[in-house]
Amino acid sequence: MQFIPYRMIRIQPRDLRQKLEKEGAFVLTNNNAPFALMVNIEPDNIEETIYLATQIRAQQAVSALRDGARETGTQQLTAEEIEAEIQSVRSLRHA
Repeated sequence: MQFIPYRMIRIQPRDLRQKLEKEGAFVLTNNNAPFALMVNIEPDNIEETIYLATQIRAQQAVSALRDGARETGTQQLTAEEIEAEIQSVRSLRHA
């Protein structure tokens, strides 16, 4: 996948659009660090594309939660231990 500097949006918008139509997608960078994915979309598919992008972000969040659980060892909690933790937090909230 091609990496494109963010400033290209401002400096060469026509070239950027042509690249996007040709390549289909690329990564935007700022100071050589990737920060966004730009994807070419068809006007009649915008809702589906937004839905799929939302699913990607949700999957990234789930992956981050799983990574955090592995790092802290909480992925080995039993269902009973999870329920006890939930009840503990809820009781503190109502206190």
